[in-house]
This record gives sequence, C-alpha cells and structure tokens, in this order.
Amino acid sequence: MVSLRERFAAPPAPLLSEQDRARIAEAVRAAEAGTAAEIVVVIETSPCEEADATVALVVAGFLAIFSAGPLSLLDPSIHVLALAQAAIFAGLAGLASSSRVRRALRIDRLPSAAAHDAAERAFAELGLGRTHERTGVLIHVAVADRNVEVIADEGVHEAAAPQTWRETVEDVTSAAGSGRLVDGIVAAVERCGRALADVLPPRAGLGDELPNDPVVR
Repeated sequence: MVSLRERFAAPPAPLLSEQDRARIAEAVRAAEAGTAAEIVVVIETSPCEEADATVALVVAGFLAIFSAGPLSLLDPSIHVLALAQAAIFAGLAGLASSSRVRRALRIDRLPSAAAHDAAERAFAELGLGRTHERTGVLIHVAVADRNVEVIADEGVHEAAAPQTWRETVEDVTSAAGSGRLVDGIVAAVERCGRALADVLPPRAGLGDELPNDPVVR
C-alpha cells in the first residue's frame, strides 16, 4: 500500500452542493468503467486536528502535575503550589491551542498527522483494503485541515507508475488553492482512471464493489 499527502495552499469552499457530489460520482463511475480498480472519494468537513489538540492538553496536564517536584524545592505553601501548577497548565494549554503559535512554529505548514490517521481509518472502514485483488484507491480530502491524501492498495500501486499518485495529489492541491476543489477532485479521479485503464483493465468479477458517490462527513 502506498500513501502520498500534501497540504492545500489555501482553504477551499467548505461545502459541496448536490451538483458537486453528482459530478464526483459520475467521474468515479466513468473512471471505473475502464479499469478493475475501485476509486473512493472521502471529504472530511470537520477538523481532523481535534485529536491532536486533545493529546496536547493531556500532555500539558501531565507537565503541570510533574512540575510539583521542582516547585517544591522553593518550599511554597500547598495553596501557592496548587496555584502555580494551575498557572503552568493554563499557559501550556493556551500555547497548545493557539493558532498564532502554530503559525509561528510553522506547524500548520506540515501535513496533518490527524488527517493522515483519518485517511487510514476511512480506508479501513469503507472496505478499500478488502476488495478483490486489493485494487482500492482512496482520495481523501480533509477540508478544514487543508490536507489531501491518496492511498492506493498493493494491487494498484504496484501496477501503476509511481508518479501517478503524486500527480493525483497535485491535481487536488493546485485546484483547491484557487478555490476549485471539486474541479481538482474530478481531475484526480479522471487521472486515476486513465493511469489504471491500461495496467488494470476491466475484468469479469472485479470492480464496482464500492459506491461511486463521494463520502462526505
């Protein structure tokens, strides 16, 4: 299985119309008509970074608790110690949740680990890893996280040229950066269909195992 991901240069429009969904579904249907591969599009509309924020808050809590050791060297009263720990936790929690701090540290320019985890969960939950001959391809778009990832199962990525997946990701990111997210997704689906048509042509008993409609959640 191969996975490639990249961030958007700018956030796209957060909502898809029924016409947008129909365009994507038709692109998937047309692409799959020429190949035995299974293409699924997932669009996450809620932030995937909530899990990262929760972890950061837990870490802040542990650091505040363990600060009692160094603080006790100053021989404070129990009330002063408690106030100091509360202040440490509040400060660390504020840093963890501050988008300004994340921008200053350039964290927001890195691919989101939470979005990657969400893509892997979607791949498993939607059954892409259980297709006949492992021919599933997931195009995962995390709108709020501005992250796109393509996951191709082993039966697909071994057959297709390696640059196929990089170019598929770039189709989405370049279009999303100019506010044309749906155009980018359709282009990515069409590219996958063209790339796989020759190496994984339609075969009896293979293909069309999963829905064509995009999964929006």
